[in-house]
Amino acid sequence: MIQRLSFIIILSIISRAALANECSDAGLATVDGFLPHKTECSKYISCYKGQAYEVSCPAGFNFNPDLKKCDPKYVCVVNNCPSTGIVKLPVNGSCTQYTLCIGGVQYPKECQIDLAFDSATGNCVPAAELQCMQNQCDPAAVPPQFYINSFDCMKYYICDEKYEPIEFQCANGTIFDATVNKCILGAACPAA
Repeated sequence: MIQRLSFIIILSIISRAALANECSDAGLATVDGFLPHKTECSKYISCYKGQAYEVSCPAGFNFNPDLKKCDPKYVCVVNNCPSTGIVKLPVNGSCTQYTLCIGGVQYPKECQIDLAFDSATGNCVPAAELQCMQNQCDPAAVPPQFYINSFDCMKYYICDEKYEPIEFQCANGTIFDATVNKCILGAACPAA
């Protein structure tokens, strides 16, 4: 037990020193400020009097490095690019955005109007072909949040606590009615 406690204390001191070095490397050894966390978008480093403290944002918020604060609308982009080659990766929750990776460096890209990114082909194709649904969950709205799949009225989404849509499907012979937020009897989708 004592060895384990000693190990935890030593590990804490080492990680505190690494965080403190992060503050001084950013010019915050004598000035207070905030830095983005290296691996987690929902955390940041608070540098106070040369000491570094790891802080978590509230649920549904990410640290915005431009504003230097937790922001519910900030979309954090983590570099998932392979270190070599050229690859196009989809952006989670978006039908039109994608990341172009060239030699490990990421370049944010977006398809033109009326086109959507097809991750299977790595190209922008007519949006109607993919029937892709944008994430419509709003961090500023009061839960629960529902929205219908505009391509299939038997499918609908409920936003989870991280404002990510979870897809559900109505039973056969029913369709989702957005005015009451539930499945109702109806054989066909109403005409748009």
